[in-house]
Amino acid sequence: MDFTIFLTSSVVGGLVAGFVALRNSERKIQIENVTQERAKWREKIRAKSNEVHRSAVVSDAPKLFELLLEFSLNLNPFDPEDGAILTVIKELNVSDGREAKLAEFAERIALLLKHDWERAKHEAKPWFFRCCKPERTTYGEFKSRCTRTLEKR
Repeated sequence: MDFTIFLTSSVVGGLVAGFVALRNSERKIQIENVTQERAKWREKIRAKSNEVHRSAVVSDAPKLFELLLEFSLNLNPFDPEDGAILTVIKELNVSDGREAKLAEFAERIALLLKHDWERAKHEAKPWFFRCCKPERTTYGEFKSRCTRTLEKR
């Protein structure tokens, strides 16, 4: 009887340990793959952002339209902040206020990349260390914070 209990508990313990090891290895592989793909995506967005800037400076409208298409395929169509990035790219074809639009574009891209970086860090943490999902800072909130910071100086 004692041997049967010992054998049963050993088998159950082995199954639980095997399940935990399998779960941990699958999670590690998933995190590595997602993190690597996100890093590639962020690098692509940085490179395309530089192209947008160069094309806007030299007023290359066909190139801006091509980059607009690329951004529309790489950004979330349901996110209002991503939609605003596309709107700014469209507005770069107009020569009036181009400098201000380029600055806005750079700030919006910086906020997008920062948010994605925070999400990647959050997802890489073990589930028991994740307290809350990182929220994306809107451009309006960003400008409001900048204004308050300047007023304090």
